[in-house]
Amino acid sequence: MARVLLLSDIHGNLHALRAVLETVKEWDEVIVLGDLVDYGPHPGEVIDELRGIDAKVVRGNHDHAVAFGVDCRCGEETHWLSVWFRENVTLNLVSRADRQYLAQLPLKLVVEDGLGAIAVHAAPSNPLYEYLYPWLGDGELCARLRARLRLSGKEAKSSDCPRGVYLVGHTHHQFLRVARGALIVNPGSTGQPRDGDPRASYALLDTETGRVELGRVKYDVDAVLKALEALRIPEPYMAALRYLLVKAEAPPKHMKPRRP
Repeated sequence: MARVLLLSDIHGNLHALRAVLETVKEWDEVIVLGDLVDYGPHPGEVIDELRGIDAKVVRGNHDHAVAFGVDCRCGEETHWLSVWFRENVTLNLVSRADRQYLAQLPLKLVVEDGLGAIAVHAAPSNPLYEYLYPWLGDGELCARLRARLRLSGKEAKSSDCPRGVYLVGHTHHQFLRVARGALIVNPGSTGQPRDGDPRASYALLDTETGRVELGRVKYDVDAVLKALEALRIPEPYMAALRYLLVKAEAPPKHMKPRRP
């Protein structure tokens, strides 16, 4: 293995996924860092597409929520939209076989080669729910990386950082960061970026050299919006989904519906 295509947070966006696969043609393996479903109109088709190319996939918090009927525990800015969309759209679009597939996805993968990279959706310390944001300081990143590990028989200090390569998603922010010997790679969100760039996001990892390339691809956002509109999604949920896809930012607070 040498050239690994890293994807994450596709969120039912088949158009974005296919745009990346059609653009990045030279890869030896695809690793997906979770969240295949929710927010997008084609969750089942995304699952089929990834299974068709034999992608290795870890389970994300939205995959976990759909598979087991629990809360996604995502950020407050989008939690209201996530809950409504999952209960009223996603669960009507995925099959029992899709849910079974999501349920059996592992929480962690180790890239079996000299690099030994660890792939999780969120963080090794909390594979489903922890956020490794690009603006965190080295100390905070290291604290969130640690999986309650012990160093030399002692509890790890706050200044310790587990060396290695960590492939993570969850934040919808693309970044490459070195923190005290730990290399953190977040390919960003393929289907729903939230870092201000609406293009589909990905990364390429060369497992022989350790080199990482971050990339973005334009895709047909209007086609995704039309597919969502065909599902007759009411306001303000449709407006929030449109904002996410076009602005590549979390929807403003005023879009959240008031409680009756």
